[in-house]
Amino acid sequence: MHNYLTLNTTMDERNWGIFMNRTRKYAYLFFIIATLIALFWASAFILQLGRTPSQTISTSDLASFSYYTEEFPPYNYQENGTLNGIAIDLLREITTKLGKTVEANQLHLTPWTVGYQATLNINNTILFSTARLPEREQSFKWVGPIFTDKYVLFAESGGPTINSSSDLKNYKIGVITDDAAVMQLMEVGVDSSHLTYETNASVLVNKLLNGEIDLWCYPEAVGRQITEQATGNYFLFKVAFPLDNLGFYYAFNKDIPDSTVNSFQRAIGAIKEEKDGSGISGYERILGRYIPSVGLAQLNYLTEDWAPFNYLKDGKPAGVSVEILQTIFRYMGVNRTTSDIQFVPLADGFKQAQGNTSTVLFSIVRTSERETFYKWAGPFTKSTFVVFALVTSNITIDSPQDLNRYKIGTVKSSIENELLINQGVNSSHIVNELTPQELLQRLKEGEIELWATGDSTGRYEMQKAGLDPNAYQSVYTLGENDFYFVFSRDVPDNMVNAFQHAIQMVRNQKDAQGVSEYEKIVYRNLGVGFAKQLYTDKEVIALVDKTAAAIAKNAPDTFRRINAGEAPYKDSQNTGLYVFVYDTNVTMVAHADNTQLVGVNFKGKTDVTGEPFRDKIVAGALENQTGWVEYVYMNPSQTNLYYKTTYYRLIQGSDGKYYVVCSGNFKEHP
Repeated sequence: MHNYLTLNTTMDERNWGIFMNRTRKYAYLFFIIATLIALFWASAFILQLGRTPSQTISTSDLASFSYYTEEFPPYNYQENGTLNGIAIDLLREITTKLGKTVEANQLHLTPWTVGYQATLNINNTILFSTARLPEREQSFKWVGPIFTDKYVLFAESGGPTINSSSDLKNYKIGVITDDAAVMQLMEVGVDSSHLTYETNASVLVNKLLNGEIDLWCYPEAVGRQITEQATGNYFLFKVAFPLDNLGFYYAFNKDIPDSTVNSFQRAIGAIKEEKDGSGISGYERILGRYIPSVGLAQLNYLTEDWAPFNYLKDGKPAGVSVEILQTIFRYMGVNRTTSDIQFVPLADGFKQAQGNTSTVLFSIVRTSERETFYKWAGPFTKSTFVVFALVTSNITIDSPQDLNRYKIGTVKSSIENELLINQGVNSSHIVNELTPQELLQRLKEGEIELWATGDSTGRYEMQKAGLDPNAYQSVYTLGENDFYFVFSRDVPDNMVNAFQHAIQMVRNQKDAQGVSEYEKIVYRNLGVGFAKQLYTDKEVIALVDKTAAAIAKNAPDTFRRINAGEAPYKDSQNTGLYVFVYDTNVTMVAHADNTQLVGVNFKGKTDVTGEPFRDKIVAGALENQTGWVEYVYMNPSQTNLYYKTTYYRLIQGSDGKYYVVCSGNFKEHP
């Protein structure tokens, strides 16, 4: 028995040992597998948490939030009954990432102070776009920034320019109740008694225009957008003084859990970091839809080699159009340079711009056939289109019918094709090539007899090719046409409109010498031309006399009407016929065409050629009462520079002061 027991015990111990060894092996194997599975799911969870912050917030929580915002374009505003803007689009992207897109009934458009007080006092409320200030830091929990903007003091073009914050105490300043502007102004020493409070920014725009306030304090991008909505002019007001940059956030009621706030913050971080194939993030795409300077930096800029408007000089883009585009970039703060311009055959440029390709193409003549394919900004310059022939060919063209006797070369898809066909030229007589160089070669070798192109462009190309321009002559003029920038149809209207306003700004804003950047560009590249007179010198004299009589009767009201561009002070048919008025110190007191000049002292300032014509006008008026002065200037009804002659008259106003009333006419070719 003992031995049996001993034997059985020995056998059981052996089996148990085998079993335990096997069990340990399996257990170890199971442990490794279990560990790998745990690590896999833990990694997946972490990755998922990074990608989809909804792991820490429920859809029911998302549905319980109420969002308050105000009319604050381009960040949050209502259009056709729907809330739009950067902060709105970004909020939709955030909540979509979190698992439930914000519903329209959760969004409440209210006056700023209403939303501000609600978010301070009611749980599950969120306010945007809210400037994050030290005074507000403990009142809310913060997610963002949504954007950064600079508060500025806006003034009318002829209004004050502030040199330091201490100067602000001399002016009435319009602000929004509970807005960050109030705190910023008080921090720089402005007394609250100098502030005019409103709950609607459009009211402050009107008060600034009516002289009820001297300055308006608001974020620059928002202020320009509201000004454009109220007046149609994005750049109507100048920046008289800048304040600090501020970050704008989603402000959460302080009772909302930190985990919820952190989920929102992770989502906005992901939207800012994730980039598409073009290297642009979803956040940047949202900004680009609403802020022109950002959106314009995301476009493709195409042109052709067509001097002196757009061409390569020493391997770099140059010409009238290129320089104007460069100036627009600088004025609008667009992060692009002329090195971003691509030169392509015109036909390729048209093909790309006709698709939804976020493209700008220039310089393009506007025609009815092209109208619907693009969005347009301009005009900004013009060219005369002619037909060249070799002098030795002895070709003369007395009528459009004569053109059909010859083969005429044009650049493919260029406006010259349409101009020729409109003159009755049969398309079988038109020979297309991709570049002017190819056409010059064919003209030289006799394969074509005529070449249709721009007058100045043709002569430039001849010199570039080493040919004698005197060996060619212009035998027929097809017409004179304005040039535009064209945008593909997918570019937002607000971007095109801002670009259009920037063109006007380049034309009208004068430097310290009294000359605009536009005048300098045109003078460098094209020189000065003559314009066809659309009205007579007698009409100019009659307008000056009528205006002088009105000033003698009621000077303040007449100046107001002149600056408003009212008739008869600006002719609605002939926009080049308008009046402007100086005081005896050569300060502009009224201008029917360009109010940006009002309030500017022009003593010692000149035209683009260096002629101090304004001093001569005032000096001539003080000495002779009336007379004429010649100089170089822009024509409001045409692009480029022209010789102009202005009639002036000295008059005593109803206020007892003396003024010099002026109007001018552009000179025809002698």
